[in-house]
Amino acid sequence: MLVLNELNDISDMLKKSTSVDAGRQSAANRRELQVRKGKQGGRSELAGIATRNVIDSRRLFYFYHVARMRSFSAAEAIVDIAQPAISRQIQQLEADLGVQLLDRNGRGVSLTQFGEVLYRKATTILDEMSATLEEIENVRRRPAGQISIAASAGIMANYMPDIVRRFIGSFPEIGLTAIQASTGEVYDHLASGHVDVAIILHAPNTQKLVLQKLAVEPLFLVASRSHPVAAEEFITREKLAELDLALPASAHGMRSVIEQYCNEGGIELTPKLHLDSVPLIKAVVQQGRFCGLLPKLNCDTDLDPREFVAIPLKPTLARTLYVATLRDRAETSFVKALIRDVVAAFRETTIKGAAAPAPAKKKGRAAA
Repeated sequence: MLVLNELNDISDMLKKSTSVDAGRQSAANRRELQVRKGKQGGRSELAGIATRNVIDSRRLFYFYHVARMRSFSAAEAIVDIAQPAISRQIQQLEADLGVQLLDRNGRGVSLTQFGEVLYRKATTILDEMSATLEEIENVRRRPAGQISIAASAGIMANYMPDIVRRFIGSFPEIGLTAIQASTGEVYDHLASGHVDVAIILHAPNTQKLVLQKLAVEPLFLVASRSHPVAAEEFITREKLAELDLALPASAHGMRSVIEQYCNEGGIELTPKLHLDSVPLIKAVVQQGRFCGLLPKLNCDTDLDPREFVAIPLKPTLARTLYVATLRDRAETSFVKALIRDVVAAFRETTIKGAAAPAPAKKKGRAAA
């Protein structure tokens, strides 16, 4: 089982609350035990040092469920262990800590002040243990010498070839997997640990990720040249609410960027279509009724200016691209190398884009 440092302060606090006499007796018992075991060799003393201030995770697990359900019988149904066995484990936990954790009565159990402290901490500890086991399982399933990255279709087409070239050039012996997904699904792949690195569109409020900003890219309203708004020089935020829109479906991607933009202006969009496919958005927009919102990258590469217009928004709507990894993988050498290659590929493309001559203006508004 796992040994968790978070338990040290609990154990210290609980043990200090015992009486002086109990502490002296406990110390005397330990000395006597060390003397007896010392005759058998020095290993037992080292073992005692190693296990000091550590709570048995199985006993903590049983205690948590009894405390949560306020009942031994209810906990028995959850953990599938007989009540007498659960009771013995919790009694041993109380003996280990030197305090009473539960008040037992005919209606069930209630928590003592010490039990309340341990219960609060146990929730966090058991969640961390579960997350640790999940991470170990993810690593176990991933073959040695493998690394993975996820990105949206536009990133895949325009940046990933250079990223792959750079990484494989430096690490030809390492297997690289690149997964294409919608912008929201890219984030889900990363958060679940299915990929090591991802290029995402927002900075979530979590300490579990390490992010590095790559680029800021404007979004445009995309419409067919036959649409009534095709002649507009720009589209206001308020005007968006009047249009039939086809917007992204996944929550953790471009949709969240668009929703934040509208919320800042007090605008609520009610799109009739939620589509997580640029080719599908393009096909629907081409029919003439619906408009879409696409980043400049897609406007430049996917839209024929003879059929579509890309109209800027006022105020400007932009997305920020980040390269991200889980914090517990951030110091892995291959992850650090892949992130460096992602940053380099974006930087080189940005420099080339800035140095390129401006495209000639076409009659009407071409895709930006």
